[in-house]
Amino acid sequence: MERYQLNELHLWMALLVAVALAVVLVLFRKPLRHWRQEHQIKRALNRLGARSLRNISLPDGLGGEIVIDNLLLAIDALLVVDVKRFDGLIFGSSKTDMWTQVINKRSYRFPNPDRHLHAQVTAVSTLVPGTPVRGLHLFTHNAKFPKGKPSNVLQLADIRKQPPRPKHKDIPGDLRTAWKELCVSSS
Repeated sequence: MERYQLNELHLWMALLVAVALAVVLVLFRKPLRHWRQEHQIKRALNRLGARSLRNISLPDGLGGEIVIDNLLLAIDALLVVDVKRFDGLIFGSSKTDMWTQVINKRSYRFPNPDRHLHAQVTAVSTLVPGTPVRGLHLFTHNAKFPKGKPSNVLQLADIRKQPPRPKHKDIPGDLRTAWKELCVSSS
């Protein structure tokens, strides 16, 4: 009889733990999803560059400053990466003034993000003239481009196809010098 009660107690405890775990997962679903997405973005950025600077302010060339979320030292250029955490369908190109996001049959227009990215690339280029500087938009998995992605758009899945993270020693000397100048300018 005691053995039956002990097994029943274990069953109830396991059920209680399972219910508690399910409740925790439901309550923390969004924060867990956000944490996972941020982790994926960080890994993707690390794969694109040997070194990185995040949230830096640089002179914009007009007497003000511009904030750059991610500046990477890549194998062939300095890379400005603007992360976009958009859900739904995205329609846009480098030639359109406005892009459109569609979520649940509702559409939302937003300015072409290339304008801001171009300003960031120009700010970096001004500080290190003659150094190749490129800009990319990095969209998460939650964005879909049914009409095709613009050439300067990557998604997290695209980065898995990229070669592994470059090593600092593999970066050409002129890029490493430009990187050091930017590190000094941004501090």
